Amino acid sequence: MNPEDLQSKDDVPESSTQEATQVKKYAFVSTRALEADHIGYCYRETPETNIDSGWRFLYGDEDEEYLDNPTHIEAVYPEDMLSINPALDIILGAPFGTEFEWKEDSEMYEEIID
Repeated sequence: MNPEDLQSKDDVPESSTQEATQVKKYAFVSTRALEADHIGYCYRETPETNIDSGWRFLYGDEDEEYLDNPTHIEAVYPEDMLSINPALDIILGAPFGTEFEWKEDSEMYEEIID
């Protein structure tokens, strides 16, 4: 191979570099949501660790006592939730501090604004 054929690091698209250095990040989902195969409420908070996406996915009727029990929460990749509801794809890029609820009538997630 000729050295002139090799790309310099400046020739590599930035997106390729970012993809190669990004850590796969997790989300947390309640077992209630997984068992019911339904995400009725989700929010994105500031991540707790560098492998945390900040996403939290819930059925929507879990109380604090339920959520405080670590056996009721599972770590998943955010994109894995698309198998439950592909409409999540539209909101996965939302910024930290946003929350959404599923609206049956429009069949989409609506941002909750206080």
